Amino acid sequence: MPYEPFAAGEIITAEKLRTRIVEVVMDWTPLASLGTFQNSFTANATMAPRMRIVRVMGSLEWQYEGRISNTGAQPLVNNVVSMFLFDAAYRPTVERGFTGYGASSAHHGVRIGLMVSGSLSASVPAAGTSPTSVWLDGMRFTTPT
Repeated sequence: MPYEPFAAGEIITAEKLRTRIVEVVMDWTPLASLGTFQNSFTANATMAPRMRIVRVMGSLEWQYEGRISNTGAQPLVNNVVSMFLFDAAYRPTVERGFTGYGASSAHHGVRIGLMVSGSLSASVPAAGTSPTSVWLDGMRFTTPT
């Protein structure tokens, strides 16, 4: 493909680049289809947790949203507990971490970890209280594999 220069100040679009800036590799998929919930955690009835995979300018990005309910009132204060176990295809090659929101966590962030084992775990610092649900909204990891 021949190089076509752009004029100064010209708006560059995907069409002009003749490439996909964002490509959906896997559309939004419920977590329940990608593994199993652990330790009395379940999909929230109002906002079921889900994941999608996109390629942004050539780099893979795993995105998450929704809520995981702590139905068994698992103690997350100063305690790391596995909420979900991903199937092998949806596990990172390096551990990833994120701080999210937890309902009823006394305004403390929930520490969320995605391990190479596929475990999606959560914990709350000692000053907090165990959340009734953990929100994944905004959690994303670039080049997880």
